[in-house]
Amino acid sequence: MALKNYDNFLEAISKFRDKKLSFQEIAKWMRGTGSSVGYELNYQGDFGNHMDAWMELIEFCYPEDEWYELGLSACDFIEDAILNEPRPLDLPKTDRVLKDQGLV
Repeated sequence: MALKNYDNFLEAISKFRDKKLSFQEIAKWMRGTGSSVGYELNYQGDFGNHMDAWMELIEFCYPEDEWYELGLSACDFIEDAILNEPRPLDLPKTDRVLKDQGLV
């Protein structure tokens, strides 16, 4: 069963995947709507702060030609959380950005 009221967010993720949204646009979604996903799924900590940091790390620590790939990893994580509702939600231990920056 999927979390409710995230259809527009899932559509934004799909548009990013199809390269119809820029990284900056999906990052706004991730910081806003994406932040509420963690709270609904009992994330232990400040999910909004962690999501914001994740997007900033991509934008400021990696070259622009890698933003799409790194953004997709974050999108895949959030999409899976919405669709499969893992509780409590944990950040993905295999994400390159989170591993590189010592967040997992």
